[in-house]
Amino acid sequence: MCRVCSDSVYADERKYGRGLCLACGPAVQQAKRFSLSVERVNAILRVQYDYCPLCDDGPGDSAAYGPIWWQVDHDHNCCTGCPRCVRGLLCKPCNTDLGRYEKRLRQHRLRWRVPKVDAYLKAPPARRSHARQLHPDDLGWARVRYTSLTWRTLTWDRRELSPDTER
Repeated sequence: MCRVCSDSVYADERKYGRGLCLACGPAVQQAKRFSLSVERVNAILRVQYDYCPLCDDGPGDSAAYGPIWWQVDHDHNCCTGCPRCVRGLLCKPCNTDLGRYEKRLRQHRLRWRVPKVDAYLKAPPARRSHARQLHPDDLGWARVRYTSLTWRTLTWDRRELSPDTER
């Protein structure tokens, strides 16, 4: 049985160890790199409404299979990857572009500011109070492996989030 979602793990599917299925294994590896639990990653995604906070792109159908779609965005000024560094979960293009944006910002070579990116850097989703509180929907599965349509069937309600996190 998978230790995250309780699905069966067959002998030929033990790519991520004995206790992880093919759906949860990559999510656990990604979370472990930043000393996060899968539940904490689920909470961050819940606060982001399962969308990239910079481009509003959803995970798409390929997110349920294949490589992890989300990239862990962290503050490089802090260290190489601790839970305090984590700012949010971004799509790969936005994570790459954010690194370039921050580099130019530090070098004072930025021609124009992007308000949405500046707002993200000022109040990252992972540092909001609702991302620190676990909800029942954050437990027992790896949210990062599901498509953008799946999260709409969950029990949490947007009214539970504070006004500063509303879209």
